[in-house]
Amino acid sequence: MEFMKQFLRTNNIPISDENWKLYSEKNVRKEYKKGDLILREGEVENYLSFVEDGTARLFFVKQNRELTTRFVFKYQYLTSYDSFLQRSPSRCNVEALTDLVVWQINYDDLQEVYTKSSQGNLIGRVTVEYIYLAKSDKEFSYLSESAEERYLKLMKEHPDLFQLVALKHIATYLGVTPQALSRIRRRIS
Repeated sequence: MEFMKQFLRTNNIPISDENWKLYSEKNVRKEYKKGDLILREGEVENYLSFVEDGTARLFFVKQNRELTTRFVFKYQYLTSYDSFLQRSPSRCNVEALTDLVVWQINYDDLQEVYTKSSQGNLIGRVTVEYIYLAKSDKEFSYLSESAEERYLKLMKEHPDLFQLVALKHIATYLGVTPQALSRIRRRIS
């Protein structure tokens, strides 16, 4: 989990060896294969996961169509966060789009870290801020940018995504049909 310790330090979270030990001992390494459903809609999310390697997506099904709400990449948090926080059924599915390695801490263990460590509380706050900013950025993008602008932004930020993920998933993430995505791609090339 050294990569995670480095991630925390990069985000200006100083963590003592004692607090790191408390936090890291609660995390469990888990591997998923491409196509594995990590969480199904209606299940309660019990884990806050941090991706060591791989790509995943969160999606839900509406009128027999899968709609992708979020892609998650290396060194990002992977969770149905509202379900995790509220201990309520998830409104989405979580799927491994590639082979995936994550470090997971379960809800009860995380609460214990919060109780025993002020640095644990800081990690929690930074986690919430990170997830909130990603969600806020996506909402702003939907309201202020065209589908083509969202596509170009996604290409710039995650160029490897287009080799890893089916275009139909990218289309639903961008809020367009696969045919509209094809037209955007033709116009740009």
